[in-house]
Amino acid sequence: MRKATSLLAFAAVALCLLFPSAGFAQAEDYAAKVVQNRKFDPTHEFGVNLGWLPLDAFTKGISVSGQYTLHFSESWAWEVVQFFYSFQYDTSLADELEDFDLAPTPFEIVDFFVTSNAVWKPLYWKGSWLNDTLTYGEIFFVAGGGYGWLTRSARPAFDAGGGFRIYAGPLFSFRFDMRYLMFIGDNIFEDFDVKDELWLGIGTSIAF
Repeated sequence: MRKATSLLAFAAVALCLLFPSAGFAQAEDYAAKVVQNRKFDPTHEFGVNLGWLPLDAFTKGISVSGQYTLHFSESWAWEVVQFFYSFQYDTSLADELEDFDLAPTPFEIVDFFVTSNAVWKPLYWKGSWLNDTLTYGEIFFVAGGGYGWLTRSARPAFDAGGGFRIYAGPLFSFRFDMRYLMFIGDNIFEDFDVKDELWLGIGTSIAF
């Protein structure tokens, strides 16, 4: 009787040790199947964008731009250069002020600018579209600086923002960007001479 009890106790201990090991092995196999390498991981990327500069209440800007980006890894890249040219158009606010014999304070308007940014790509996803086709994309963040030419001055700039990208295939992708721009004047420490702008852009790129 004592021997049978000892055998049962030994068997119970062995089962307790065996099943957790099997559970961990299954969890590791499951994790290996879920976490996958990126399907699209380019090195060189060239893109064009159509954008909007909406912050100025009197004069808005519609921009065209092009950029080259060098990708170092799946998470980091360097947007070596992006050049923007802005076409301005006036809103009706100035005419409304003239009806009250008022004139707007003259502000500088952005003509064109160039930036260079570090790019961080922390989130990559794979999704299903209507349970029919797979889509791939990523969310990215950028920060850097550049230089801008305004109507009456030229200024260094700081910019930061982010966006997302959807891949159409190994070569082409579509993206949306939103970036805050700060054009810094010479008297920033005296009267905080800063021109703020927001750039919203949609575009496409080819990468290889």
